[in-house]
Amino acid sequence: MSQYVFSEFRANELESLSRELSRVFDIQQPHLQSIYDTMRAQFEVDDFTPQYLPRSVFRSDDLAFQKSYNEALVIGIDIPGILEKNDGIWDKKTIVVLGQDPLRKSISRVEEIGIGTPYSLHQKRDRDQKSNPIYFDFIKILLDEGYRVYLTDIFKIWVSEPSKDQCIPLSNQDHNRFIQVLKAELKVFAPLAVITWGLKASNIITTLDINMRHLEFPHPSRAANGKWKELMGTSPTRENKVAFWRQTVSDYLASID
Repeated sequence: MSQYVFSEFRANELESLSRELSRVFDIQQPHLQSIYDTMRAQFEVDDFTPQYLPRSVFRSDDLAFQKSYNEALVIGIDIPGILEKNDGIWDKKTIVVLGQDPLRKSISRVEEIGIGTPYSLHQKRDRDQKSNPIYFDFIKILLDEGYRVYLTDIFKIWVSEPSKDQCIPLSNQDHNRFIQVLKAELKVFAPLAVITWGLKASNIITTLDINMRHLEFPHPSRAANGKWKELMGTSPTRENKVAFWRQTVSDYLASID
């Protein structure tokens, strides 16, 4: 039996999430359900079978951006994921962990869109791989504290340039569409608190007209180690970052729970 339960939604959560995602993607609830079902079935499988969506799943109202989207070398979509311990307690409070957007790498054109979850939450090899960034180390602390953790991105699509895997910004129209989806998501899952990773996510939360507790951190990746050193006042080793996260998050959640 798995130690964790992956994306087992409560009453009406999947229906509401599907309705919001359908505002930006051409994907209906039965298809979304089947994607989650496949991810759940392979949650403890080392050799995960990737899932793909056609490029037609997304269309922009901005013609210039649509042209760039059509020409992109590689595109990524991450759907939200939710995780909790498989301990028989099904009324846990929810913590949202919010990042910026998916990221994909490729040296050649990939026609279909690889679909995943933020920080590859659904893939066992990425959760277990110690050489990877410490996302799951952080998430496990929240799970061990007795919370369910909902991971999502502000922008659930990532679009590259046509000749290299460097991100291009969304159009203003599409940017605003995803912001509205995020705002609705937060209302659906009604978290005890929102934890943001990175400046972009933090800035977006502060501009939303929502009454939610917010705890901000630098991005967990090594690229933000300078910010972590400044925040912690010590060397940004993996061990130091995990210890700082554990103490800060535990103290903060204990004060509001």
